Amino acid sequence: MAHSSSANLGPGFDVLAVAHSVFRDEVEVRILGEGSLKVELAGGDPLTNTASYAVLKMLENLGHKVQVEVRVRKGIPAGLGLGSSGASAAAAVAALNELLGSGVDRNTLVKYAMVGEVASSGSPHPDNVAASVVGGWVAVTSVEPLKVVSIPAPRDYLLVLVVPDLKLEGKTKKAREMVPRQISMEDHVESTRRLTSLLVGLSSGNRELVREGMRDNLVETARLPLFPFYPEVRKSALERNAVGVCVSGAGPSVLILADRSTDVDGIRDDVRRISGLRAEVYLTEVGEGVKVEVRN
Repeated sequence: MAHSSSANLGPGFDVLAVAHSVFRDEVEVRILGEGSLKVELAGGDPLTNTASYAVLKMLENLGHKVQVEVRVRKGIPAGLGLGSSGASAAAAVAALNELLGSGVDRNTLVKYAMVGEVASSGSPHPDNVAASVVGGWVAVTSVEPLKVVSIPAPRDYLLVLVVPDLKLEGKTKKAREMVPRQISMEDHVESTRRLTSLLVGLSSGNRELVREGMRDNLVETARLPLFPFYPEVRKSALERNAVGVCVSGAGPSVLILADRSTDVDGIRDDVRRISGLRAEVYLTEVGEGVKVEVRN
């Protein structure tokens, strides 16, 4: 089982993420036989699903010649920026690791799980899978070799998720194509300032630094056509004393960081009044890392 997550957290594109406990995916992995390598996905194509694709690539890398069946029970809404594909991959590789007794560490699990993202978005990216594997607030500090560290953050922070009733075909791939390929040095410096402010704010519990840092001047701006309601949601949440606001991953969901001084009910009412936006608002907590249950 692996929880949903929000990646980027504003300025931390492909680096930062947080797991949340509101949704989860469950993946069952069974060994059917030995002698050759084959991965079957119950009800689907194993090459187009992140869970089965991650299992296949993990088996290839470890050199195991076994036939495996993968079953995915989706609890995380897909295509809404909630780490749905990443959670499936995270749960799958963790289950396979337990089944084979491979003793793979969490960094390597993240590496295998992020390969599964190729099946959904066309490219491997580690942020969502890192949060789903490790739990809590995480930063990917290196890709070669892959390293994930936990970010100490105040435990009294709550997470508010605005989840629109909106589906965009191939959204993650399209959103990644919209990311600027070149930026000015001025924009780079400003983004670095915000990222630094966010990390220092989370680590020290300084809500003003978190609020200042949880803004992005690059990726969110480029992707605004995918979620035109975001500026209004952000403005409303900050006026209701949210700690910070950002687009959740590739969107269109919005992550709002809250504490006891935040008017969550007011945010919910404001979202209902935004023209052209139909959305559910969930109040949840920071989620734990992947869990494995062995069944006979």
